[in-house]
Amino acid sequence: MKRFVGVFVMATFLLGGCASNVAVDYDQKIDFSKLKTYNLFIPDTPRAGHVKLDNPMIAERINHAIEQQLGVDGYQQATSNPDFLVTYHLQVKQEVDSRNTGFNTSVGVGRGSYGRYGGMGMTYGGPSYEVYSYEKGIMTIDVLTPADKKLIWRGSTSRRLSSSSTPEKSKKAINEVVAEIFSHYPPGKKK
Repeated sequence: MKRFVGVFVMATFLLGGCASNVAVDYDQKIDFSKLKTYNLFIPDTPRAGHVKLDNPMIAERINHAIEQQLGVDGYQQATSNPDFLVTYHLQVKQEVDSRNTGFNTSVGVGRGSYGRYGGMGMTYGGPSYEVYSYEKGIMTIDVLTPADKKLIWRGSTSRRLSSSSTPEKSKKAINEVVAEIFSHYPPGKKK
């Protein structure tokens, strides 16, 4: 059994060019058009239970990506009396997958010495399957009410974690994932 396990950071959510697969849920009683200011409600270090993700540098990149994306979307950060709070959660799950590698067929023809002997052979192998495991990173972003920290919006997506990355690739991947999730906020947003 081949085992491909990605072990770098949540940031290497890289599956370039994949269609958006963001799950969203929200409180339908909330008028999101009235929400203009936000503040981060985020721990110093994310707690994913994974040595590579429980990293203050990852937390800093995610915080920056959230601030940057909300700024692009026209929201203002306010440390006092914000309209909403933003937090996030990271998870890592072990996944198992398989693929059919097809049938194996071959034909061989040979000739003996001095041209006197010849032969032909054929082999056939049945279907073969390759089973492998990998790590999937899940990022969830929550929007909360500031007074009682009640959840009013949640967006989540997942990617296969890469086994190699750099700080630059990590930052780029985090920015892409955060932008992908926030492309669904507020509810009803035109893309």
